Amino acid sequence: GLLKDPGSDAWVKVLSSLDCKYSFEPQAIPCSITWRRNVPSTPSTPDGPMVKTEEEKEVLVLVEPEDFLKRLFSLTQPDLNQVLPLAGLEGSSTKTYSLAVVGLDAYRRYVPGEQRCRGSSRWAEISVSARGGTFGAELLTLSASVLVVLQLWGNTEVLFLDTWQEFGQHVSALTKAIAKRPYKRQLESQELPFCTAGAWASGVRVEKDGTGLWQVWKRQIQQFNRVSPATAAAIAEAYPSPSLLLQAYEECGTEDEKRLLLSDIPVKSDVSGKDRRVGPDLSRRIYLFMVSTDPDLVLDLST
Repeated sequence: GLLKDPGSDAWVKVLSSLDCKYSFEPQAIPCSITWRRNVPSTPSTPDGPMVKTEEEKEVLVLVEPEDFLKRLFSLTQPDLNQVLPLAGLEGSSTKTYSLAVVGLDAYRRYVPGEQRCRGSSRWAEISVSARGGTFGAELLTLSASVLVVLQLWGNTEVLFLDTWQEFGQHVSALTKAIAKRPYKRQLESQELPFCTAGAWASGVRVEKDGTGLWQVWKRQIQQFNRVSPATAAAIAEAYPSPSLLLQAYEECGTEDEKRLLLSDIPVKSDVSGKDRRVGPDLSRRIYLFMVSTDPDLVLDLST
């Protein structure tokens, strides 16, 4: 069971290190672990509780090696209920079950084969050599069949662990994943979860009506070498979007006119108070960036 084995205190120590409450209670399935979460509740009365408890869908079932092998060798055909009896449990169809078998390899090494499967009708059909080779092959064949049944028919994962420490680590990882689920759902429900708050990598929040696109365009221009915020703002004010700038390029008659299109745009300086121009170098770089199809083209000749 969860606490009967002498080494089971190892997984309890791991559980105690988590930032959560736990208790040992009778379960519908023996030796199983379930999770519950406190969620806000709208009280039906003024004095009603503000928090309610909901049970998560995950159920982790610990199966003893001896019990697991007996169930394997009692199978006459693939039957999920013979491996894990769930048919009679209320609400079992809404649960996600996983099985954990701790110490199966150690059990096979130290317990004789005849004793492992005593009372099994299929055991009479299995010839066991002194080294247990035939038993191992039969066991692998049956295990593979049962895993297919559990995974495909019952959507049930089977986890084979060597120590109780590994079992505790698995419980810990599963607990953390369940605890983070509401936060991940909230992120997934957002259209741009990586930068909607406007704080990720100096990101800009873009509303559904297009508000914020001008700021994005201005920051894109500012990514060019030696471009100040004032210069980027001046270009973005003259051509508020990339499409408008491309349209202006198409209306130019010559290549020189296109390269110098932005050069005479005035830039207000907050430091000196004197107006200056964007200049031909930056105008050329932005033009090449907008129209060139050469991925190896060097825009900044000074680098």
